[in-house]
Amino acid sequence: MRRRKINEARHGKAVLIAVTTLALCSMHASAQGPKELKRKSGTSVVVVNFLNPRPDCSANPGPIAVPVIREKPANGIIQMLIIATDVAASGKCPARKIPTAALIYTPNKDFVGTDSVQIEVEAGNRTTSLSYRITVQAAAEQL
Repeated sequence: MRRRKINEARHGKAVLIAVTTLALCSMHASAQGPKELKRKSGTSVVVVNFLNPRPDCSANPGPIAVPVIREKPANGIIQMLIIATDVAASGKCPARKIPTAALIYTPNKDFVGTDSVQIEVEAGNRTTSLSYRITVQAAAEQL
């Protein structure tokens, strides 16, 4: 039993590194400024998806670090939801869907304009900050 817990703890640490890598890639891509997202009024958008597929090809995801909202959006809400995510085939694993934790932004009713959110993810000794600017357009406007 003790050996199993040690292996689970090691696996968890590896997963946190994977989540940090995902976050660092997102942060690096937006080093010039926050990542830009566009959405029509009244609809939600996935801000970040914490994907952690297991190497054994199972549909059960690995553990993830819990994100912290550092700057809440002024004109909407952020929710954490479990969603089904497509995972591409890799190695011996076929393409599949797995449940993942995602942060979803939903604008306030009738809001049109720009909103922002800042998220931190801590993994091991690293904290990664992610910034997003969300443009909510009137339903009649084209994205």
